[in-house]
Amino acid sequence: MTLAVGIFDLFTYGIPGALHLSLIIYVLVRLDTIDLASLASAPSAVQVVAAAVASYLLGHLAYPLSALLDKMTPRWNWNVDHARLDFVARVPESQGRPFVQADTSLLLAAVELHDKEAAGEITRLQGVALMLRNSALALLFALVVAVSELVAGPDRVLSGGCAALLLVSLVAAVRHGRRVRHRDRLKTLEICFWIPDIDERFHSRRR
Repeated sequence: MTLAVGIFDLFTYGIPGALHLSLIIYVLVRLDTIDLASLASAPSAVQVVAAAVASYLLGHLAYPLSALLDKMTPRWNWNVDHARLDFVARVPESQGRPFVQADTSLLLAAVELHDKEAAGEITRLQGVALMLRNSALALLFALVVAVSELVAGPDRVLSGGCAALLLVSLVAAVRHGRRVRHRDRLKTLEICFWIPDIDERFHSRRR
């Protein structure tokens, strides 16, 4: 379980935070605020620890903005009800079963009690979805930087190519992140379908 939580934190906060940190360092270097040679002169262990801590903190700080950006882009934004409808369409036998309408966090807890390995797969999918969602914010900031250099910078061909690549990456991150999030909800319902007595638990809770 410790390993699963570590992977979730790495995907959700560490990798997006590293993208933000790389962009900040790039901008500071372009503005001649810091010198890469002085940064490279620090001990390797110090660099690794500092980069890891800074990335993790930046990932946490950018999390609310990433959630706000996700709400501002409604396209491909499938919610829990879409997952339920998709699941029932794929598995007609689940029509009318109480667990289908249950809260997804409770369903995940039921999966954890039933099979920790299966719950780890769902957690991995959630981490990947959040990684893509949170990385989209860093890609948006990088796109702004590339457009700024396209307007004011000397190498406009390179800046224009980077801007186009970042725009495509931004759209792909948002779209694929939502597909993975939809998939983890479907996976939760699929596993819960095979858990014995799960309907009785949610039926008695509803009563």
